[in-house]
Amino acid sequence: MSEADTSTKVQSPMRRVLGNLGLLVRGRGIAAVMSLGATTLMARALGPTEFGMVMLMQAYMLLMRGLLNFQSFEAIVRYGVPALDTGDNRTLRRLTTVCRRVDHRASLAATALALVAAPMVGPLVGMDTPHVILMSGYSLALLATGNGTANGILRLFDLFDVLGRQMVIGPTIRFIGVVIAWWLNGPLGVFVLIWAVAAASEDLYLSWRGGREYQRRVGPPADGEIVSDSHFSEFPGLKSFLWVTYWQSNMDLVRKHLSTLLAGSLLGPAEAGLLRLARELSSLLAKPAVLIRQVVFLDLTRTWHQGSKAFDLVAYRTALLGGAFGLVFVAVGYFFGDNLLLVLTGKGFVAAAPVLTLMLLAATFDLTASSLRSAAYAIGHAGKVLRIYALSAGAYLALFIALTSWLGLIGAGIAASAAAALPPLAMVWLIRSSKRGAVSTPR
Repeated sequence: MSEADTSTKVQSPMRRVLGNLGLLVRGRGIAAVMSLGATTLMARALGPTEFGMVMLMQAYMLLMRGLLNFQSFEAIVRYGVPALDTGDNRTLRRLTTVCRRVDHRASLAATALALVAAPMVGPLVGMDTPHVILMSGYSLALLATGNGTANGILRLFDLFDVLGRQMVIGPTIRFIGVVIAWWLNGPLGVFVLIWAVAAASEDLYLSWRGGREYQRRVGPPADGEIVSDSHFSEFPGLKSFLWVTYWQSNMDLVRKHLSTLLAGSLLGPAEAGLLRLARELSSLLAKPAVLIRQVVFLDLTRTWHQGSKAFDLVAYRTALLGGAFGLVFVAVGYFFGDNLLLVLTGKGFVAAAPVLTLMLLAATFDLTASSLRSAAYAIGHAGKVLRIYALSAGAYLALFIALTSWLGLIGAGIAASAAAALPPLAMVWLIRSSKRGAVSTPR
């Protein structure tokens, strides 16, 4: 047994969570600096309207990806942990085959949907024909997105250092590319190309590393073993779990990407760009929320199966730490947001300062909810979590349309923070009311 394996076994769950989170935060920290530099420099180079166009294209591509993203990495962890703990590589191979099949079909379908829908969506958000063509070209990056299973394999084997390095690839390419394009006074199309190449590069790297680790740690089928006939029926509840996590991810899309397109339709590309800029800056908190969910899910699943008291410790302490961390950023945004935007992007983007503070508050609620959501998944309440987030997404959509039409851009921030407060409160109640018994089948 390797030293790394030994340390993994003797570490407490909370220590292991913090260690894995540290690896991801280190990678995400570098990525955040690169992303911030690329985004703000592009804003200076293009101005509010053209910057808004690029952000609309990015939101469209990510929306199309999310609409056909079944979160197979969650399934690899949820159903792979028991097989890994018992050394059942045959089950791991068959589970991986099923999830890879889902990934490949979803990436092809997402690309086709994006290409077909672009001529219809583009004019609705203020794009002309050249912009629609650029958006269609950007959407081809979706062909590289079938990597959910590879992502899950890396998480299953605690290879969070690899995931940390992967997070740096796209932002680094964007930053270097934007610096060159800004220096050469490149046109809008060059910036769109840079964003597309960066997205495809980080996805391809993830697929390569995940496949490599799978071959090394799980290995090819034994002589006479066939995995191509693997089917959902071999894993009770797997199909239901994938559907639940699929719809759950779609709930997240409403605030992340659909809102940008709606802002483009209601207020125009420039205002959509301001909203997207505020969201990009608030991603300093939103992205760690995703990291926390992905890190703690493995240990929460294991401790729940083992009946360990560490389950509550990991779930609630991580939530409290996340909330306290987020409030520091909210305070900074409230007192210094306008000066920060003036320095980073110029006078044309200072109007985004009030909505930035509200987006940081919404991200703080998400940060608090992140470990609670994973805890509810580990217990077997994925279906109930989905209903909570569906209610939150519905409230956000209604508030967004009403308040943005009435108050303008600030209404989008109020809608985001109000809707984001619902899930953490609801999931605390859900977890506390659950009986500590056998893990129920996800509904």
